[in-house]
Amino acid sequence: MARRHLYRRYRVQLGAACVLIALLVALPRPAAGQLGVPEQGSVEDAGGAQDEVPKRELPAPVEEAQGTCETPRQAWLQLLFWLGNEHWDPNKASTCFDAEHISADEAAARAVELKQILDANGWRISASQLPTDPDYVDPERGAAVYEDPAVEGRGIYVVRHGDYWLFSSDTVDLVPELYPGITRHILNSAPGWLRVDLLGVEAWKYLGVIALILIALGIQKVIAFVINAYLRRLLADKPGLDRAVRRAERPVGGLAMAATFYVGFPQLLFPLQISQIAIVATQALAAFSMVWLGFRIIDVIGETMAAKAATTESKLDEQLVPLLRKTLKVILALVGGLFVLQNLDVDVSSLLAGLGIGGLAFALAARDTIANFFGSVMIFVDKPFQLGDWVVVGEVEGVVEEVGFRTTKVRTFYDSLVTVPNASVVDTAVDNYGMRSYRRYFTTLSLHYGTPPAKVQAFCEAVRAIVRSIPEMRKDFYLVEFTDFADSALQVMVYTFIDTDSWNTEMRTRSRLNLEIMRAAEQLGVRFAMPTRTLHVDNLVNPGQDKPTHSGPTEAAALASVIDGFGPGGRLGKPQGFELTPHGYDSRLGAGGGTSPDEDSG
Repeated sequence: MARRHLYRRYRVQLGAACVLIALLVALPRPAAGQLGVPEQGSVEDAGGAQDEVPKRELPAPVEEAQGTCETPRQAWLQLLFWLGNEHWDPNKASTCFDAEHISADEAAARAVELKQILDANGWRISASQLPTDPDYVDPERGAAVYEDPAVEGRGIYVVRHGDYWLFSSDTVDLVPELYPGITRHILNSAPGWLRVDLLGVEAWKYLGVIALILIALGIQKVIAFVINAYLRRLLADKPGLDRAVRRAERPVGGLAMAATFYVGFPQLLFPLQISQIAIVATQALAAFSMVWLGFRIIDVIGETMAAKAATTESKLDEQLVPLLRKTLKVILALVGGLFVLQNLDVDVSSLLAGLGIGGLAFALAARDTIANFFGSVMIFVDKPFQLGDWVVVGEVEGVVEEVGFRTTKVRTFYDSLVTVPNASVVDTAVDNYGMRSYRRYFTTLSLHYGTPPAKVQAFCEAVRAIVRSIPEMRKDFYLVEFTDFADSALQVMVYTFIDTDSWNTEMRTRSRLNLEIMRAAEQLGVRFAMPTRTLHVDNLVNPGQDKPTHSGPTEAAALASVIDGFGPGGRLGKPQGFELTPHGYDSRLGAGGGTSPDEDSG
């Protein structure tokens, strides 16, 4: 278990170390012309990679490395050419050194050390870019000085002395300081077997790589100890920072390994080709660790934001947090990728410019995707609905489950999942049932035409009483009125609202209300009508007798008396309704007054 835990804890660092060792083993022994010494008749870089053939024709390096030192290019090639594997001559390599103050042997030794410093640090001198003009003048300094861009700011430059270009005396004196002291000590005291070549690399350098790995793991362990023993204890009362510090432990360990190799690898004096690969690998590890650390920090920030979003009324905030988290991670990964590409000598500016040129074609090809993306932005800005809302979007009806950058997912009531493009959501009218304050109940009850007026009125008042008795019903506004004489029934309108935001509660309340209405009709002796046609057959009467046509009065005076009885102040009319109960359970009496449906907000 301990071994497994150790592997899980350091798997990234161990993996990076294995990659570096594999690169060192797999690389062949550098041949002539691969360490800054081009072959005759070609123009190559000091680091071994051949440049594009320049427009001007340059002499072969062997022709310019003959101790003439007439141009900055000749001075550099004098050093690089005569320290190649097939042209090893340190004395000739130091010909273009301003070394009058030291012996020839010391100058030759410093030439070798300067070449090793260039290779170990990956400072690649581009031979094709070296000035060939004997009268070259640095445009910034205004003097006959040339400092190659690869070693800019390092104190390594050539200057003109009379008719010759020489490595300055300051550069010659700086070489012992630039040369790693620990390496000098190892080379002076190491036994002979450590100097044996293994696959083109001396044995002590392999041991040095292993030592760097152990040092990096040790540094990571120290960092982990400091984080767990001190920082987390100090941040115990700040949960967010404590989680961030805890999760940053491994990424910081990766950064520690990258920093260790960045500082320590040049001390091992590897050839240029290996040094450049190691530098790129180290920078890639640093970029990966930084992105990893950024991911961990984004996760902690996302968790904190999600906890705050859970306390807000809007459910859409909870969906916005993971989208922001994904967006930040994508941006961070792109930045890390550009950093790695830049260190691989990829022209990032040209790459971005190319993307800009191709942006129009991309926009045309992906216009729907872009439209959906901006649609998602508008959804989060306008918030037409929240997660869990019952919506109707075009022909799609259901509950909103997820809002993404491209689509909105709606769960229908037959349990299928419909994906609606966000652009369509923005361009289509959205009917959001989830934003309702009340759920409307509206129906028309049909009573039998034989129902007496008193019972019709009693039925209306009973339904009003039922509405007031059910807790979930809205009490400040409801209408139960006898509204119409239909073809086959007396029409009673029931217009009221259910105070709930749950569909289940709405359905249960509707059921209870309907059952109560049926019970009230049963108790009152009121029958509900159905669309029917009634055929009346006259009974047989005695011959010679008139058939009765109605049961009311027939004399004009009696008819007039009935008419007057229903007029103003008449004895038959009840223009205010029968007072079966003191208030009739009217919502406009004793409940703050009523409003018409047009005036009501529900």
